[in-house]
Amino acid sequence: MERLSYNSQYGRVPETFTMASSKDGSSSDGPGRCTPLFALKVTAFVSCVLCVLFIAVIIALAVIKLERPTCAPGYSVIPRDFENPRVFDGLTPREYISARDYLLNVKSLNVVPFSQASINSSYIYMIDHLMPLKDTVLTFLQGISKQPERTAKAIIIRGDMTPPRVEEYIVGPLPYPTYHKLVTNPSFTKSRIPYSAKPVDKIEYDVLYSMLYNISVELYPLMYGSYKLSYHNCTKGVDCLLWWDIAPRGRVSGERKTWFWSFRDVEGFYLHPLGLEIQIDHESTNVKEWKVTKIVYNGQQFYEVDDLVTRYGGVNLLRKINYEPLGAKEYLYSSYNRRGKSEMPDPLQGPKLVEPDGRRYRVDGQHVSYMHWDFDFKMRPSTGLQVFDVRFQEERIAYEISLQDAVVFYSGYGPVQGTSMYFDASWMMGATCNELVPGVDCPETAVFLDADFLTNTQDPWRIKNSVCIFENTGNIPLRRHYTNFPGGYSGYAGLVDYHLIVRTITNIWNYDYIFDYIFHQNGAVQVRVSATGYVQATYALYGERKFGYPIYNDVVANIHQHLFNYKVDLDINGVQNSYATLDVSTHRTEVAWSKGVHKTEMVFEKNIQENELDAGPGQLNNTKPKYDVILNMDATSKFKSERGYRILNHGISKFILQENEATKAANWAKYPLAVTKYHDFEDTSSSIYAQNDPWDPLLDFDKFIQNNDSIVNTDIVAWVTMGLLHIPHTEDVPSTTTAGSQVTFYLLPFNYFTECPSVSSPNTVKITPKREGGINLNTHGTSFESTCVQKSNGPDKYDGRLHDVEL
Repeated sequence: MERLSYNSQYGRVPETFTMASSKDGSSSDGPGRCTPLFALKVTAFVSCVLCVLFIAVIIALAVIKLERPTCAPGYSVIPRDFENPRVFDGLTPREYISARDYLLNVKSLNVVPFSQASINSSYIYMIDHLMPLKDTVLTFLQGISKQPERTAKAIIIRGDMTPPRVEEYIVGPLPYPTYHKLVTNPSFTKSRIPYSAKPVDKIEYDVLYSMLYNISVELYPLMYGSYKLSYHNCTKGVDCLLWWDIAPRGRVSGERKTWFWSFRDVEGFYLHPLGLEIQIDHESTNVKEWKVTKIVYNGQQFYEVDDLVTRYGGVNLLRKINYEPLGAKEYLYSSYNRRGKSEMPDPLQGPKLVEPDGRRYRVDGQHVSYMHWDFDFKMRPSTGLQVFDVRFQEERIAYEISLQDAVVFYSGYGPVQGTSMYFDASWMMGATCNELVPGVDCPETAVFLDADFLTNTQDPWRIKNSVCIFENTGNIPLRRHYTNFPGGYSGYAGLVDYHLIVRTITNIWNYDYIFDYIFHQNGAVQVRVSATGYVQATYALYGERKFGYPIYNDVVANIHQHLFNYKVDLDINGVQNSYATLDVSTHRTEVAWSKGVHKTEMVFEKNIQENELDAGPGQLNNTKPKYDVILNMDATSKFKSERGYRILNHGISKFILQENEATKAANWAKYPLAVTKYHDFEDTSSSIYAQNDPWDPLLDFDKFIQNNDSIVNTDIVAWVTMGLLHIPHTEDVPSTTTAGSQVTFYLLPFNYFTECPSVSSPNTVKITPKREGGINLNTHGTSFESTCVQKSNGPDKYDGRLHDVEL
């Protein structure tokens, strides 16, 4: 390599390039001149530098091209204003605390803080937002009156009274309450809420599990001898046993006897029943009177723990269980650990949603706007997600759409599996929702929102990211058509089924339910429930064989039915609506254009259902194909048809156990669709008291129908029931999949619009052929190019804990 030296005339030059100077200091070739060799070398050097610079620019441009910018966030998401709650908003932390503190200071109620409560004291179990009367809300929404005052409903357990009971109070106005009022819902069948019907709360569970601890100490020889497990003296994740309860709690109204059954403490413990079950009587508010009434071990029943322990350790005949310890955790059949031969040599990511121009919906607190849709939502602790004031093109379609209850009814031989009848509103479906995982539970593009509750605790608490909102493509056209003719086509037009989903997921015992409200561009609302989670399995006694298939050694999962009831308060051009069935039949007639030729045709007849009995029990006997339509007989379309919305139930499931005494609290399940006159006091079809007194329910839906109100030209409510029959099988291990476990119903515009309202969408694609070849493409200004990368929002940010609310 040539070394460079400095010369005053030429700067840095190679030392091999010498300056032959004359005595007078001038160059032999004259000043400023160089040899051809020097010029060649300089040119080569400059060329190398330029080449390097050019390559660097190319690389930089490629990197810039590859590293595209993150997609813009799009329309706004404004956090909830806790200082100025709106009419449909759930209670704020400040409102929860003000209602709680007010009640604690009412001396006549003798209420103690939850943290100090005992079975025989009075304490607050739950505080929830009490919706104002519908007429009052509508008057406010019309701008005629101010926003109604906000009030709370508080449920107080009165264990210190004789007899003990449950009381409900209205507290208001919030956030500075000055009054409370004891109320009894007129739809209740009893003037007093029985103590035996109350949900089991933390106060009660603490005592029950203390009893189970002491019982487990007595049963230690049996537990360790049968399972190599224990409850009180074990290492978590190694050799522990779990106790869980089921419901209802007894066999007749007024009883409070709970069965607890045991499981191996491993991931997916629901699939590891041990065949040891205990019933505890806890009806009294004096815990000294609580006692074990039955205990079943390997299908053998005893009435005292001592008797079973003595028999197990003695020489008397007893069918014993001898479980071997489980193998390696990575092969645990109930776990979510990956196992089996992979279909991919290297893990590859699946497709993801991308919003090239950012989100196309707005969220303002608990108000959502999307395309032509506007609505509010809130979380109710008992039943979860509700939507209110649902509008399309600024017209109200529905005042309320909300889940009322979800039930699961089992059949079986054993004492636990044979009595399991779950009413999930009593287990607080809303307050047992959980944080959603981005990229799994909801797309990474979703907006995630929190929910606050004051249930079964002293202070309000928050479930973060428990509601998600996102736009989805549906991966199917909402509508399309290809015009075909011999030798070619004349055109194509289509529109993607873009829609907005509001989702929450709750976990009740073994099952996880995914609840979706879906808003389509054609003015349709879709309500969907997807079931997943674990099946409820039991120890494989001989008598269980007719109720279920084995899913592992000594494990049977039994037949059961899921049922879901929704309230659908449609307001079509106002509240004066009617319910019509379009009943389809056939008749034989002569062809008008061919004398003597006959054909069989379909015809339909519109029948306005006059009263609640016609719309409920009467329709159970209607075997004709039909449309169910809520319409306004005084509002017609451009073509003189009554404007309406059709209710299309794709989840009809015959109520199988309606003759069972423990299902009376689910009388709504008899009707795929029932329609009743609107009453503010008939605000729910079920209650949180259904679970523990289903035999003589405090709220009986049949009473809504039996008064037989007129439902013509009045404010009416539709009650929609969907269901799933499930006979578990080995593919339900480790858990049930949502594929094949979904039910849905639709609210579809029926002569409501002049044409499909999705025609306004700029996302419509229209293609026609050119004569000379090629196509004319019209995307109505919508680009199909994506110049950004979606911001990553994966499961690594998941927390999963409950959080205290900070004021």
